[in-house]
Amino acid sequence: MDSANYIDIVLIGGGHAHAQVIKMWGMKPLAGVRLSLISPSSFTPYSGMLPGLVAGHYTFEQSHIDLRRLCHWAGVRYINDRAVAIDSTRKAVILASQPDLPCDFLSINNGITPDLSIEGAKEFAIGVKPISNFYQQWQTLLQQEACMISVVGAGIAGIELSLAMAERLRKENKAAKIQLIYPQKVLLPDAPQKLRQHLEVALQSYDVECLPGHRVNQFTADTIKCENDDGEHLNLNSDFHLLCTQAKPSGFAQESGLKCDEQGFILLNDALQSISHPWIFAAGDTAQQQNHPRPQAGVFAVRQGPILFKNLRRIAKGKKLRQYTPQQEFLKIISLGKKSAAASRGQKAISRTGLSAALVWNWKNHIDQKFMARFQKLPKRDMKKAQGSVTKLALPEESLLPAMHCEGCGAKVAADDLKNILQELSHSKALDTKTLTDDAARLSLPDNYELLQTVDSFHGLVSDPYEQGRIACLHAMSDIFAMGAKVHSAQAMISIAHAGENIVKRDLKRLLQGILYELERHHAQLVGGHSSLGDRNSIGLVVNGYSEPENILFKNALRAGDDLILTKALGSGIAFAAEQHGLAKGPWIDATIEQMLQSNYPAAQLAHEFKVRACTDITGFGLAGHLLEMLDGSALCAALDVNTLPLLEGVDTLLEREIRSSLFPQNMRNIRSHIDGKIPDILADPQTSGGLLIAVSAGKSDALLDALKEQGYHHSVRIGHIKAKHRDHIELL
Repeated sequence: MDSANYIDIVLIGGGHAHAQVIKMWGMKPLAGVRLSLISPSSFTPYSGMLPGLVAGHYTFEQSHIDLRRLCHWAGVRYINDRAVAIDSTRKAVILASQPDLPCDFLSINNGITPDLSIEGAKEFAIGVKPISNFYQQWQTLLQQEACMISVVGAGIAGIELSLAMAERLRKENKAAKIQLIYPQKVLLPDAPQKLRQHLEVALQSYDVECLPGHRVNQFTADTIKCENDDGEHLNLNSDFHLLCTQAKPSGFAQESGLKCDEQGFILLNDALQSISHPWIFAAGDTAQQQNHPRPQAGVFAVRQGPILFKNLRRIAKGKKLRQYTPQQEFLKIISLGKKSAAASRGQKAISRTGLSAALVWNWKNHIDQKFMARFQKLPKRDMKKAQGSVTKLALPEESLLPAMHCEGCGAKVAADDLKNILQELSHSKALDTKTLTDDAARLSLPDNYELLQTVDSFHGLVSDPYEQGRIACLHAMSDIFAMGAKVHSAQAMISIAHAGENIVKRDLKRLLQGILYELERHHAQLVGGHSSLGDRNSIGLVVNGYSEPENILFKNALRAGDDLILTKALGSGIAFAAEQHGLAKGPWIDATIEQMLQSNYPAAQLAHEFKVRACTDITGFGLAGHLLEMLDGSALCAALDVNTLPLLEGVDTLLEREIRSSLFPQNMRNIRSHIDGKIPDILADPQTSGGLLIAVSAGKSDALLDALKEQGYHHSVRIGHIKAKHRDHIELL
C-alpha cells in the first residue's frame, strides 16, 4: 500500500474544535492527506474546567489537553510555533520564529485575546485569555499573604473566576479581598432572575464586593480609575487587575485579508469556510457564522469540531461540504466556587428546581471529565505506524503516479525542483551557490590550519522537518566543537519520504532551511550534497572543521586529578522512546528538544579559555560509553558521582516505568565489564545532540561551571574526577 501524502492541511491553534479534529483524524485518517498543527504550547486548556482549576478542584494536567502527545498518537505533524499572518497568494502560514509553512487547506481555531484598549491595560492588567498567561499570574498571586484583587467584567467568566479565586484563597487561609467591577446595573441582565439570585448569594457568601454601574477608564500599577452611574470619578485600590471583558480575535486573520465582522471575527458560511477564502476554515471563538451569529462560548467550538473534521476530509476529496446550523439556546452551567453550580437554559433556571447546587456541579463535572477523557485516555496503537499510516488518496491525477518507486539514481529529487528550492534559499549566507554548481566542493583553509572531518546520519526524531534539520546539523557539528575547532562547511545527504511533488518540495526546503539556519549562525556554509526519495525523512551530514594543531582537543588527554564536567542533562533517548509508546508528556518532549537545539560551540569555546586538555561530546554510546572512550589506553579511571547526574524533565519518572531506548541493551553490554556494582541505567542512555564532557584542572572547575551557567548551560555540573587507578574503569561513588 502506498502511504505517500499528496495534500497538506494545516491547523492553526489547538482550540476545542481542532483537538477533536486531531482525535478523530487519528481514529480515521484520510488517505494521502497530511495534517499538521501549529501551536506555541504543547498544553491547551479546556475552558470549562478553568474555574475548577483556579479553585483547586482540578490539577493542571486534568484541565489541559496535551497536544504534542495527541498529535504523535494521531500521526499529525506538530509545529511548535505561533502563526502571525497568512499569505493568501502563496497559501502559506507566516510563523513567528520559523520559515513560512505552505499548505493546500487551512483551518483556524486559535482562540481570542483580551481587549486591552483601556488606558494602562497593556502595562498593568491581566487578561483571562489566553488562559496560560492568567494561570501563571494566579500561581504567583497565591504566594502573597494579602492583596486586593479586582475582576473587571461580570459576565459568566468574571463571576466564575471571582468565586473560584475566593474559594481557593479561603482554602489557603489568605487575607486577600476581591471586588467585581462592571458597568451594568445588575449581574447578567439577560439571565433568568432566579439564576441571578443564586449568583448574588454565592458572591455574598465569599464576601466578594460587587460594584455595579462602574466603567473603568484607566489602570495604573495599584489603582483602577473608573466612573460610576452618578458621574463620580473613583480611584479604587487594586493589586491585581483581572480583565474579563469582551475579548477579541488575535487580529492576524483580518490583517491577512480575510473577511471579518466589525469586531474582527472571521466570517464563515455554514460549512465553516471563510466567505472570502474558501480554502480556509475556522471554528470556535475566533470566528462567527455569517448566517447564524452566536455568542463566543466553548459549547459552539465543541459542536463545530465534528463538522469541521468531516468538511476538511470532504474538501480534500472534492466532495460537497456539510452545512451546520448552531442551536439557538444552550445549557449554561456556572461554577459557584466550591463544588457547587447553578444552571440555566435560555430563560429557565435549572438549579434549585429539583436539583441541588452540588448535584448540578456533579453534572457539570461529569460532562467535563467525559470530554477530556477523549484526549487523555487514548486507545493503544502502533505509534510508529501512526505517523503517515494512511493509504493512497484517490486524486484526479492518480493515473499519472508511478506504480512503484524506483531505486538507485531513479530515486533522486527532480533536478528542476532542487534547483528552484536552492534558488529560493540563495539569500542565506550559509549557501555556497558557486560551489553547488560544480561536481565536487572546493575547500580552502587558512595556512597552518588542519582540516577535521566528521559524518553523522539519522532518521528524524521529530515530525517538523525544520526542527529535524536543525537538530541533525547541531548533532553532526558537535564532534567538531568537541575537538575545539570551528565549522568550515558541510555537505548534506537528504532523503525525503515518498509523497506528491509539492510535499516533497516543501519538506526538502524546510529541512534545508533548518540546516542552513544552524550553519549560518556558526559562520559555515553548505557546499554540496545529495537528495533522494525513500521511506521516510532522514539526514546525513559530512561536516568539515578547522583548527590550529596546537588548539585541538583530544578525548584521551586526561590527567589524574582532573574534574569531569557535563554541560547538558541526560535522558533524550528515554524521552523519545517514551514518546513512541505514547507515555511522554508534551512539556517533557518540549524540554528535550529545547536542549537538543542548544549548540555546544559556546561551551567548547569556554573549554579553550580555561585551558581544557580533554573533551568529547555525549551521543549514541551514552555517558559511560563516551567516558570509557576517553579512558581508553590510559592508566586512569574515572570516579563518577551518579547522584549529581542531571536529568531532563520527566526522565526520572520514565526510568521508574522502565522505559528504555532500543540501543540501551547494547550500550549496557559494552560498559558492564568496566563498571563494578549496580550500573544506573541512565549511564547507557543514547543522547541526540547531547552535551560535552569536559576534563578540567580541579582548581578551574568552579570558575568554568559559573561561566557555563552564564552561557545558558543551566544543567552543567561536576559529575566526578579522574584517578590514577586501574585501566579503562569507572568507579561509582
